[in-house]
This record gives sequence, structure tokens and C-alpha cells, in this order.
Amino acid sequence: MNALKLVWHKQLAKVRGNRDVHEVLHGSAITFLFRLFGFVLLYTLQLFIAREYGAGNLGVYSLAITLLNIGMVLALFGTDTAIIRLLAEYRAQGALAKIRQLFGKVALWTFLPSLLLSGLFYLFAEHISRYVFAGELPAGTLRVIAWMLPFVSLGRLYASAFRALHRVTASVIVDTVGMRFLHLLFLLIALPLFAPTSQLLIGLLAAAVMLNTLYGMAKWHVLSRDFRAGVQPLEQEAGPAISFRALCTMALPMYLSASMELVMSWTDTIMLGIFTDAETVGVYSVVIRLSMVTSFALISINTMLSPKFSEIYARGDLDGLRKMIAFANRLIFFASAPINLLVAIFAAPLLGLFGEEFAASSLVLVILCLGQFINFSSGSVIPLLTMTGHQKTARNILVFSALLNICGNGLLIPWLGITGAAIATAISLSCRDICASYWAYRYFGFRTWYIPFFSEKNSVLLRRRGHEEGGLR
Repeated sequence: MNALKLVWHKQLAKVRGNRDVHEVLHGSAITFLFRLFGFVLLYTLQLFIAREYGAGNLGVYSLAITLLNIGMVLALFGTDTAIIRLLAEYRAQGALAKIRQLFGKVALWTFLPSLLLSGLFYLFAEHISRYVFAGELPAGTLRVIAWMLPFVSLGRLYASAFRALHRVTASVIVDTVGMRFLHLLFLLIALPLFAPTSQLLIGLLAAAVMLNTLYGMAKWHVLSRDFRAGVQPLEQEAGPAISFRALCTMALPMYLSASMELVMSWTDTIMLGIFTDAETVGVYSVVIRLSMVTSFALISINTMLSPKFSEIYARGDLDGLRKMIAFANRLIFFASAPINLLVAIFAAPLLGLFGEEFAASSLVLVILCLGQFINFSSGSVIPLLTMTGHQKTARNILVFSALLNICGNGLLIPWLGITGAAIATAISLSCRDICASYWAYRYFGFRTWYIPFFSEKNSVLLRRRGHEEGGLR
């Protein structure tokens, strides 16, 4: 017992002595709690919609969220990821005036394209409904989605800015939690007053999105008014913030990466909507969200790691980067593996809570859990590449994985239905993480994945053997 206490106090002293690790651990813990709350909200929301509105309307809701995410990525052009990197660097430099200047420019630059896309979406709603979704997604619903798009895009920018400045609570609320909480609240209030229809469901979603974005706007105004952001401003800041052209040059690979991430995340849902019906989409949306509960730790830690990678790399501290990766990946694995195993074992009972039509898809959940195992074992590898100047490599990996995902879903969904979508998603996800881990090793010389009982010493021996046999160079 005394030996265990000694080890514990030794590890605690290391964490307290390392400012970067302490910040990541503290911020990740807060993010994890908020994302756990967001998960509870999401599944309460989906359970409520499934029981009160039916699986068909749950499918309409899932397709609406998917289309909003697609429109948001197109409108933001990768600037939401770029400002995480830039604002984190400005924060480390104490250049607070540049933070205000850059965010104001980016908000204006991206709001106009989102308005244009919103108008196009509104005008062609009838054609999208008829020719893409065969009437499963009504044109009226698509028009409401069009009105939401500028607010969703602006909200993501606020969430990214808060994340870069280590305002974790505000970031998670504006990104997901606030919208889900408000939507669920509005649905509960409306339940005894109105009949449950898809129009009411999406209309209340629009109200939640707009109010949540207004909260982000007010929070940013308060923050930027005195702008301390955890650091003291410099007396003189050299030069203006990054130019529009330079920002676009940096954001373009990130935009393509974000687009491919979106393809990876939503291709299965969109193709199920095209090849099957709204009820099948509703069932799959619950299954895939349950599988993603195992990536809580990965998502929570990535929220803090992305700006931290940028800060450490800007200092030229490669050893610090290696230690940060090693610490984070162990934390991610041991926080995710038990949950992944439990979700896979109890797949049928968990899905049965949503109804009999959901319980029949337990095999689909197990397949997706296998893909998530590779995902969290690989650690924070895509953010590492993106935030250290290797965004083009990350883009290429994501393009390949997205194409694999599209082809896999296109071939397997007509043949195997919802099971085919799960197989294609799991395979493409695994390929993405394995390729990214390989290239991260090539760039930095240390491994970025973690599996117990396979120590760094063993991996070094294998690398040496590979070199002797003419392998990895």
C-alpha cells in the first residue's frame, strides 16, 4: 500500500511540475465532464424523439444535423481550425490585440459565404428533397435548415476561439451542449401543447441553435472587452494579425481535412438516407452515437491538445511534444477501453431502450466499437499533424480515407444495408488512424499510439529490426 501511495505521489508531482501537462489534464477533465453531460443530453434527446416522434422523425432530425454540418464546413473554409492554431500562438505571445483583430476579420469573412449558401439551400430545397432524398426529407424542413446555417457557422467560430484561449466551458457549451439542452427543453415544453410533427421538431431545433449562438456572441463580447485570456498583453505587438491571403493559404489544407472528416462522419448517414428510408437512418443515428461514447476521452483531450501542440511546437520543444503525446495517449486508452468493451458486450440491451427496431442492430454497434478501438488506441494523431505544420499530410490521409468510406458505403449499403454502412465506416476509420500514425512516426521519430504490454522499448526493438531488414526508413 505504501509503495502504491509513493508511486501516486510521484506521478502527481510530475503533473504539477509540468505546466503543459497540468493545463491539458485540467482542461480535459472539465471538457470530459461537459461532454459527458452533452452525451446524456444527446441520448435523452434521441430517446425522447424516438418515443414521442417515432424513428422516422428521428431520421429527419439526424439528416438535418448532417446537412447543417456539411453547410458549416463549406462556409467556414477551414478557418475554424486555423484560428485554433493562430489564436493559441498569439495567446502564448501575449498578443491580445491580434486575437481581437483576427477573430473579427474571420467572423466577417465567413459570415458572408454562409449567407450565400443559406440562400442557395433555400432556393433549391424542393429539388434536394425530391431528387436526393426522394421526399423523405420535406422541402419545408430544408428551408428551416437553410435559416440555421449562418448561426451554426458563427457558433462554431466562437467555440473554436474559446477553445484556443483555453476557455473550455464556454467552448463546449457553444459547440454542442447549449444547443442540445435548449432543444430538449423546448421539446418538453411543447409536448403537451402541440402535436409531434417533423416541422415542430426542426423548428424548435432552429430556435435552440439561434439562442445558443447569441450566447456565444455575448460571451465573446464580455471576454474581449478586458481580454486577459490567462496572459498579460505585451506593451507593443509587432505587426498586424495574419493577412487574409496568408490565412487562406493556411486554412485550405485544413478546410480539405475538415471536409474529409465530415465525409468520414456523415457519408454513412447520407447514403442510408439515399438508399433506404428515414426510419433506418433514425436507427443508425442511435447506433453510431452509442459507439462514439467510447471516444469521449479522445475528443475531450483533443480539445485541449490541439492548441497545446501548436504552443509546444512553436517553442521548438520536440521532447516536450513526445512526453505530451505519451501522457495523453495512455490517458485516452485507459479512459476509453473499459467503456468500449462494456458497450460492445451490452449492445442489445442498450439499443433495446430505444425500442425493438433498434435492438435488432446490436451487431452493427459491435462492428463500430471495433473501429473505435483502433481510433482511441491511435491517440491524438490527426490533431498532431495539423497543428505542427503537417496539415497537407493530414489532408492527404483524410482524402484517401474519405474516398475509401464513400466507395465502401456505396458498395456495401445496397448489399448489406445498415451492417454494410458500419463495416465501411469501421474500415475507413481504421485506415485513417493507421496511416496517420505511420506518417507521424516518420516526421517526429516517436510512436503516437498506445496499447498496453507493448512498451516503447519493444517498439524501438521492432523499428531497429525493420531498419536492419530494409523496412521502415
